[in-house]
Amino acid sequence: MTPNDPTAQGLATMASAGFEFGGDPDQVAHDLRTMWEQLGRPTGAFDAAARAIAALPQRPEVPIADQARRRAFERAVGINPVEVELAAALSARELLERLARTCTAPC
Repeated sequence: MTPNDPTAQGLATMASAGFEFGGDPDQVAHDLRTMWEQLGRPTGAFDAAARAIAALPQRPEVPIADQARRRAFERAVGINPVEVELAAALSARELLERLARTCTAPC
């Protein structure tokens, strides 16, 4: 399976969102394993998902002069700071890499 596979991208998005919205590693791992099982336990899915993290959409860059206004807008509408998104993506990649090593047939 490649990182471009919809299954890999879905698992990557699910993992990143799980951390972004405050999930703990055990809960995110449980949710990912459950989804993986529902998808038929596709071989290589967690490895491909870990690699897909790097290709998830990122917010567009804004000039330094506009960053304070952007942060204020994001705070006003409840969007997490970009730092939270990046930390979530790193945590997601780490968890997916661990699942790729440990989850084969029965997980």
